[in-house]
Amino acid sequence: MPKIKTEALRAGLVVASEVKNMDNMLLVPAGCVITEKHIEILSAWGVSEIEVQACEGVEEAGDILQKLPPELLNEVTARLEGIFWEPKDISPVQAEAFRLALRRKAREALANKEGVHGGQH
Repeated sequence: MPKIKTEALRAGLVVASEVKNMDNMLLVPAGCVITEKHIEILSAWGVSEIEVQACEGVEEAGDILQKLPPELLNEVTARLEGIFWEPKDISPVQAEAFRLALRRKAREALANKEGVHGGQH
């Protein structure tokens, strides 16, 4: 069963094995179909990856940051760094918040880039 990073999850995937937090509390049961709410919960609990049942497109999901051209990633990172009060590496909580925000902004930037270039031939 493939493991997939939480930031690469998408609604509709099926969880292969139970996902629990550090206190052994069940967050998502095996066999559950992932929703956007599940993805938010997993991110909030700091779950970095989960096992999903094999299905088309899981292996190609990958890290969103690797899909952005370097100049666009640098631009998105610089804009986000201007929003945060302290450098992102000061505390683990701040670093995680920055990481989640960066991936969200990267998805938006990639969607905008594809939308702009998708209509031009």
